[in-house]
Amino acid sequence: MNTFKITALLCHIKLTPRELEECKVALVSLHSNNANQHKFFEYCFEYKMAPWIYLQLQKHDFLQLFDDDIKELFKNTHEDVKKENENRNKVAKQFLQAFHENNIDVIILKGNSFIHTIYKNTGYKKMNDFDILIKFEDWPKIEQIYYDFGYIPLGFGWSGEKQKPAKYSHTSLPFISKDFKCLIGTQWGLKSPTTHFTLDSKEIWDTTIVLDFYGIPCKQLSPEYNLLHLILHLGVYKCGIRDCMDLFNLIQTTNINKEKLFAIIEKSKAKEKSFYALKMCNLCSPYIPSGWIEHLEVDSSSFIITRLKKRFEMFKETKDFHGSYNDYFQDIEKNVIHLYLFPHFHKRFKYLLKVIRLLYFPDMKDALKFIDKSHKPKLFNRMKARLLGPWFSFSMIAQEIGWKYGILLFVKMCFDTLISPINYFISKESYFQYLKRKGIESSKILKLVDNVQ
Repeated sequence: MNTFKITALLCHIKLTPRELEECKVALVSLHSNNANQHKFFEYCFEYKMAPWIYLQLQKHDFLQLFDDDIKELFKNTHEDVKKENENRNKVAKQFLQAFHENNIDVIILKGNSFIHTIYKNTGYKKMNDFDILIKFEDWPKIEQIYYDFGYIPLGFGWSGEKQKPAKYSHTSLPFISKDFKCLIGTQWGLKSPTTHFTLDSKEIWDTTIVLDFYGIPCKQLSPEYNLLHLILHLGVYKCGIRDCMDLFNLIQTTNINKEKLFAIIEKSKAKEKSFYALKMCNLCSPYIPSGWIEHLEVDSSSFIITRLKKRFEMFKETKDFHGSYNDYFQDIEKNVIHLYLFPHFHKRFKYLLKVIRLLYFPDMKDALKFIDKSHKPKLFNRMKARLLGPWFSFSMIAQEIGWKYGILLFVKMCFDTLISPINYFISKESYFQYLKRKGIESSKILKLVDNVQ
């Protein structure tokens, strides 16, 4: 069976009778073959779709087609994710109630909002954190609320100044609940101001709609801004069915005003990213409205559109686009976080070397994914991947924070590491000394960072 196609269909909220029959025929073909059933589960698990696929198999009475051990694998994956998400929501209710009592507006973003509006299930997918959008002027009050609850800042920031927002950032430092169940991402912008995107903050807030979060009045983005936000955060390489799923299900289940959508795409300078996102979704979903993609004019020679063309070539050859899927940007980000958690040179230098290796000497497996040739590891492709690896590493970062600031932050990171020996002699409280003073186990912080997916 075409595993990609069947999995993509099962990820849809709504399925037509014809689509259901196609899924049934494909899954029946696995019925008497435990090894192939296991391969199907592993595919869903590897690309982080197993929790939602379990719910869909259950809903459409397809679970009976699987052996008991495979059912158990799907069920356990869903239950683990559900438990994590519900524990996170318990913490979220705590600080969201405090926001409400202090007249602080808050927009709940992405999956933590879609649990209530689209999927109606707390275990539909694994989430790393609880992302919220706030107004910048409310940050001092919010920060104080976090401290009042005993939440823990994740590090001291790029400059070592506790919780002081960086001018070039759209987010605060993440905070961690004292039970380590919730990582809170607090932001006052939908995308880094160092990128070329321009987002109208006033319009974002003026167009919000009500969201009831377990009885606590909150807000969510308008359908149009919700879709734009998902588009802007769809990775060039971290892009699988699961990452497209929220987009095509939002489109399928929500009344999106085409004129409003394309007006904000135009104003936000997001045409190319929207073209990329909708084209990728179109490989998964038959429900992208006619004319939407054609409406977008893009530069066919740009980095992201060139990658899109290569991705389509790979899809034509393999009937799947997961061959280029990777979390490489996140791997770099984790090492940068670790670097700034440690003040002393001997530890910082270790993480700087890891970042340099990831940027300049990516593993061949990842380098082939960069050029969309993981399915063709021939000598020429391996040589090309090795030669162009650093270019793709920096280009990927530039997609997230812009070329200028990507290079500046890399230089700053190197400089901060080179001058860090001074911390052996200057008596300045380090992050880990701060944690020890607060009675917090640093190993739990490091484990939380490492477990981010």
